[in-house]
Amino acid sequence: MLKKIAELVQAQGHLVLATCSCAGREGYPHTSLMSYCPSPDGREFWLATLADTRKYANLQANPRASLLLDDRGGRACGSPSLALTVAAECVPFASAADEAGARRALLARHPELGDFLAADGALVLRLRGLRYQLLSGLTEVFVWSPAEKP
Repeated sequence: MLKKIAELVQAQGHLVLATCSCAGREGYPHTSLMSYCPSPDGREFWLATLADTRKYANLQANPRASLLLDDRGGRACGSPSLALTVAAECVPFASAADEAGARRALLARHPELGDFLAADGALVLRLRGLRYQLLSGLTEVFVWSPAEKP
């Protein structure tokens, strides 16, 4: 199942990001369809946003997020669909060089983001996967945390 998770993370180009400020009446989850680039090991997800967005404000207030990836667009006929939910945390890059590397990787995977990332206030987010839940078909569930040994 770890192989299926890795293949899905590396194969897809878009995910749904769910954030929540958890503040009063504004504490409802907010979802955004996002282009992403995974780190080579699939344990981080790099996404582009602007500093003045609700998703970014939510992540500043509450760094916890949920990611949803699926294979509905490229699934082989007759094979069970896959849906991956990742509990993630937005964390700063260790260095400016690491952030620049993530930006280059994101642009290589999604060249259409060039103008967007060149805009004032454009940021690259680093979301670290903490728990992965893979649903295969309607009932087969596999849960894995990177802190656990495979």
